[in-house]
Order: sequence, then structure tokens, then C-alpha cells
Amino acid sequence: AAILYDRAKKTRQACSIYNRLLSEAIRALITSNTLAEGNILSSARSFASRLSSTQNEFDRTTNTLYTLLDIYVYVEFFKSQQFERAYEVIQKLSLLPFAHTQIDQCLESINYYSTEILDCYPDIILITLTLMSILASVEYKSSANSSNQHLLLAATSSFDQRTSHILSTNKKGLLDELKRQADVLFRFIGLLPIKLHNHVHVQLMECFSRIKNAC
Repeated sequence: AAILYDRAKKTRQACSIYNRLLSEAIRALITSNTLAEGNILSSARSFASRLSSTQNEFDRTTNTLYTLLDIYVYVEFFKSQQFERAYEVIQKLSLLPFAHTQIDQCLESINYYSTEILDCYPDIILITLTLMSILASVEYKSSANSSNQHLLLAATSSFDQRTSHILSTNKKGLLDELKRQADVLFRFIGLLPIKLHNHVHVQLMECFSRIKNAC
């Protein structure tokens, strides 16, 4: 249906359908490790790329499309255990604050997120703190050179696709940064206007504890 709307130049309707499909794909990937059908992702990415080259201004529906595409890439990196790449992606997407000066902006942005983004927002928070606890663990070893998989973010993203080396030099420096960022996220979670389920709170606290106690 999205392709038919696209061919009929009904961009808004096509975009809305892609947003729903991408939201469902993200939920499936998070809950069951089920990858989205290739034609859905490729069609959505092609559609987004054409939009970015023909439109100078983007409305809420279009912005949702780009954000969902980037969220999918983030979750896919995490699920495929490309933790360093995932860490870099989430730092770039402006979905969560990693400095105290970013908290107000992120809280304000939540008011403008679509239902499709808000539906997966608690999972994004949990995945991010889980990711940070993995990077902070003593057992974690850098895997920057272990995979040649190349996943593209949406056309409007500024994410640098080069291989990450964030863990290859100073582990203590990264650990200090992860602890600082965990404090920021902990404060942000306390200010969230959306309700998190109790089991999510429990898991978040476990991740926070692992990060803060890492050495």
C-alpha cells in the first residue's frame, strides 16, 4: 500500500504507512530478534532518500520516518552485538541526553514525538543502559574489527560510518564517561512524562548499578 501511495504521489499517506511498518519491525526486533523483511526496509530507505532530496522542510510524519529508520539501525547493531557501533549511533541521534545540558531539550522533544516513536521509547532507554553496562564490564573486549557489516542510517543522519575505535585506547576514560552519562540518564528518567512499567524500572536500576560499580 505504501508503494502504491508513493507512486500516486501521495507522500504523506505513504510515509504514515512506512512509519507503522517500521514501528512494528522495531518492536519485533526488540522482543524476538526478528529482522524486518528486506523489501520493507529497502523500500522505506529508498522512500526516505528520495524525500530528503526533494523536500527542504520536513513535517512530523517525515521526521518520524527518519527517526524510526535510525532507531532500527541502532537496535540492529545492538542485537548483532556490534556494541561500539551501537554506542556511537545512539550518541548521534539526540533521542537521549548524555550531558546535563541536553536534558531539557530531550524532554521538550518528547512532546513532539509520534506514537510510533513513543511506543518504543522505553525500550530504547533500556537498551541504551544495557549497552552501557556491557561496555563498562570487565569482561567486555573491543570488537571494532570483528565485523564488516555496514548498515546505513537514514539519509538525513550525520552519523559517521567509519569503524569505531572508542574502546581501543583508554578503557578507564570510557568507564568514567559511561558513569557520568549514566548519572545524566538516571536524572532524565526521573523527569520523564511517560510511564515506564515496573519491570523496566527494575532492569534500569540493575544496569545503572552495574555501570556505577564497574571498575
